[in-house]
Amino acid sequence: MTATAERAEKTGPADRPSAEELIARAEALVPVLRERAQHCEELRRVPDETMADLTEAGLFDLVAPRSLGGYGYGMREFGTITRILAQGCASTAWVYSFLVVHNVSLVQDTPHLLHGKAFAACALSAGFQATPSGTAVPVEGGWRLTGKWPFASGIMNSEYSLLITTEDRGDGSEPALLGLVVDVADVTIHDVWHMSGMKGTGSNTFSCEDLFVPADRQWTVFGQEPIHPLDHGDDRPLEGFSMIRMFDVLLAAVAVGSAEACLADYKQRILTRTVGFGLGPQREHREAWVRYGDAVTRTRIARLVWDETHRVVTELADAGNKASLEQACELRMASPAICRLAREAIDTMLDGAGSSVNELRSPFQRHKRDVDTLKSHSYLHWDGAAVTAGAALLGVTDEPDGLLLV
Repeated sequence: MTATAERAEKTGPADRPSAEELIARAEALVPVLRERAQHCEELRRVPDETMADLTEAGLFDLVAPRSLGGYGYGMREFGTITRILAQGCASTAWVYSFLVVHNVSLVQDTPHLLHGKAFAACALSAGFQATPSGTAVPVEGGWRLTGKWPFASGIMNSEYSLLITTEDRGDGSEPALLGLVVDVADVTIHDVWHMSGMKGTGSNTFSCEDLFVPADRQWTVFGQEPIHPLDHGDDRPLEGFSMIRMFDVLLAAVAVGSAEACLADYKQRILTRTVGFGLGPQREHREAWVRYGDAVTRTRIARLVWDETHRVVTELADAGNKASLEQACELRMASPAICRLAREAIDTMLDGAGSSVNELRSPFQRHKRDVDTLKSHSYLHWDGAAVTAGAALLGVTDEPDGLLLV
């Protein structure tokens, strides 16, 4: 049987849900995720039942190659589904998007780790090439790895983890950047993720000492991957596309989805709340009308900027192109700006929602904590983005920040 025939047999039309169907499945999960959001916070990881629901809905197979039994969709569907899931639980949406992105790296570089499946859960330590951790010493058949890697979102739900380290050849030469894949079962997870928001991401630190990593566990780190898919006869729309450009969409999608969820909650609160001290129904208060209109507008602006970012990145991914320096600068600044707009919208709502929204179990409090934590993420921090992107746009730097060039 030819490879083309095998693909057709494995992924016939009846086996591939439409994009609209997958988006509808994500929307159907939103109330379920809302019910579990408190439990997700308490666990400080995505609940197993949620992982099972995402799997059953086919959402993990979204961008996996059709030749492996995946659905072969791209950024258009991926970004939309991430934003929708964030309306139910920001932590779940964050982990979902990271696991799917990292699976693209597995498929591209280490497909044998999938064991014949379309998807395998894989976390990533957020140690970029600018600050790689640990040391890998070459030995026969691979490397001996020692080090510690922080901020591995989703590691509590993962089988594998990607990491970036340096290869020490022992000959006095400059250490080379190296991406490796390790089994989560083989590393030590340090329970350090005790945060006010995004609690359910389980973004813990992991470490190992003198761990043997086979030679077939290498992956291509940011900026080193090919732009075009390895197999042009297959539906692999994100294989080889920049992971950083995907993050421009996905990280901000969580902030937008959180603001949209908060807005829906706020509308219901205004329509049903009785204000204390005999002030009557809040729905009759003119200031509530103004505040709600303000929140709608701020949320809409955040969504509009995100929609434009989503469109640009989707078009780049569909064409298999890199962003121009100008595009990359605009995208780099859009992500933190979207997060800031979402935070402003949520603050506007909480300022007019009464004191009970400060209860830890209140969804309003969770929306605020999550977006406040999001905005402090290094990639979503406005100063860092604006300095590097602004300098590049002005042409006052000879060497633009590396994240603008991938």
